[in-house]
Amino acid sequence: MQVRRLIAAVYVKDPTTHENLILLPGESPALEIAALVTNPDAWDGPLQDHAETELIAVGEPDPAASGAAPDSGQGEAGGGGAKKSPSRRTRSSSA
Repeated sequence: MQVRRLIAAVYVKDPTTHENLILLPGESPALEIAALVTNPDAWDGPLQDHAETELIAVGEPDPAASGAAPDSGQGEAGGGGAKKSPSRRTRSSSA
């Protein structure tokens, strides 16, 4: 199991004694107390599990898959579709 150390002072409340605790930089608190530190920037590095991490490939989106229904749901609600140009008014001839 990897030991994580704090790089910033953190204030937490002990769940069993309800006392306010000050965790100082360089400390490695017990797992129960470490779970109370919710800011990931307070730690020296990312949490590493012993289980292997599954890598997911990220690539360009398939243009054919996204073109199936380009205007779905936007026609009636006035969504960001193509806008109709304003009609031109002709001059009325007044006699």
